[in-house]
Amino acid sequence: MAIFQADDGCPLFYEIFGEEDTGRPVIVFLNGTAQTTLNWWPFANRLKMAARVVLYDARCQGRSGGDCAIPDLDRHALDLEQLLDHLGLERVGLVGLSHGARVLLAAARRFPARIDRFMLLSLDLDNGMRAALTVTGWRTILAECGLEALMRAMLPVVFSERFLQNQVRVLDKIVEALVQRNDADKIGRLLTAIAGYPPVGAILPAQVPRTRVLAGADDPLVSVAGARGLAEKLNGDCRLLEHTGHSIPAEAPERLLEEIAEFFELNTKGYLMGEPE
Repeated sequence: MAIFQADDGCPLFYEIFGEEDTGRPVIVFLNGTAQTTLNWWPFANRLKMAARVVLYDARCQGRSGGDCAIPDLDRHALDLEQLLDHLGLERVGLVGLSHGARVLLAAARRFPARIDRFMLLSLDLDNGMRAALTVTGWRTILAECGLEALMRAMLPVVFSERFLQNQVRVLDKIVEALVQRNDADKIGRLLTAIAGYPPVGAILPAQVPRTRVLAGADDPLVSVAGARGLAEKLNGDCRLLEHTGHSIPAEAPERLLEEIAEFFELNTKGYLMGEPE
C-alpha cells in the first residue's frame, strides 16, 4: 500500500501484488464507479504468481484524494500515466470496469505505445439515454437522501436478477460495505464528472492493441449489440456472460479469472483453482 502524488498534488492510493519480474506481464485494474482496490483483491491474490498486479483508486475514489477539480477523462489518463512513470512500468496490460473502461480508452489515446493489450468490462458503444438518466438519478439521490440511499439505488442497476435473488440475505451487508468504502463528497464529484464525459464512440483510440470486451447479458446499462459494436470498432472480440449484470467481477469471478488468464497469456500452472487469499 502506498500513496503517489500526481503533478497537481492530488494523492493517489495504489497497491502492488506479486514480485517484480521482467519476465512477467504487468496488469493494471481500473475501478468501476463505486469500486475501490478492495474489490480487486481476490483477483490480485489469485493472479500474483503469474503477473504483477497494480491496483489503484482513481481520484475521487476510495483512499485517493477528492479535493481537486472535477476530473475529466484526460485527467484520469494523465494520473495513470504518471503512476506508471512513478513505478517504472514501461508496458502494461489494462482491465477496466465501466468507469474504469472509459479511463482505459482515454489512456489508450494518451499513451498507446505503453499498452500491450486491454480488456473492457461492462461498456458499450451506445452510451444510451438510460445510462445518462441513471447517473442523473444517482446524483439526485445522493444530494437529497445521502450515501446509503445511493448505494441501495445502485443495487438493482448494477447487479443481475440472479445475483440479487441469490444474495438477498446479505444485500444489507453489501450496502454497508459500499458505504464504508466510499465517501459522499468524492463520489458526488465523480458522478458530476461522469455526467460530462463524451460518448464512448468519441474517445476510441486510433492505435488499438489486442482487445476483448466482456458484457453481462442481464446488464440494463450495456446492450449486447452495443458491446459487440464496441468490440468491432476496436477490432477485438466480445464475450457475453449469461445471467450476469453490470458488476462482472462480483457476479462471475471465476469466469473473469479464466478470461484474464487466457487473454493475457498467463502461465497459471493450475493454481487459479485454489481459493482466493
